[in-house]
Amino acid sequence: MSISPKERFLGICHFERPGDLLLTAPYPNLFYTETQEEWVKQGAPKQIVIPTKKQWLESNCFLYDYFQFEPMRWLAEIKSGLWGAVASSEIVDLGHGIKVSAGIGSPLLIPAYEPRIITADERTVTYINGEGQTLKVLKDNSMRMPMFLDWPVKDRATWNEYKKRLDPNTPERWPSDWNTYVQEMNKLGEETPIVLDVGGFYFFLREWVGS
Repeated sequence: MSISPKERFLGICHFERPGDLLLTAPYPNLFYTETQEEWVKQGAPKQIVIPTKKQWLESNCFLYDYFQFEPMRWLAEIKSGLWGAVASSEIVDLGHGIKVSAGIGSPLLIPAYEPRIITADERTVTYINGEGQTLKVLKDNSMRMPMFLDWPVKDRATWNEYKKRLDPNTPERWPSDWNTYVQEMNKLGEETPIVLDVGGFYFFLREWVGS
């Protein structure tokens, strides 16, 4: 007898399914696009490349089936109000091969910082991202792990400015039609686990002040 992903998830959490393993993809950017494209070169089907981040949010993409991931729905809209619109975000080309989604910074920041190029040489580009961090990346592969040079919080004064972007009462953090949103999520949650990712203590300190 088949069971729903939610029933299976809860069964594992309550130690009722020993030996069972539920696999899911935790974040919209779990796999770099270049990684997916490399898998295609090695024989994976072309459908494995995810066209839009919206498909991740809806747990509706070929990659889930290919890796036999169980679907989960992430309440990303509540976390920022920005991720819910990420699929339709305008992509801004900063030049030198650096492209970012307009208005998308840390999932907690509203508003995000305005990304901009600071300097560029023959091999690298240094820029400020939507989180207010200063990064240096390689021109020929900007998706690789960047070199972090600076962070937005340095002292009490910069923290006081930064935390204005963390106001929990910012209207944009919440879906505009809250009652409809709740009904949709409750209906989806009958079969699918609903997840709210709150990050971690070290994660946020690292994003604000660096390691």
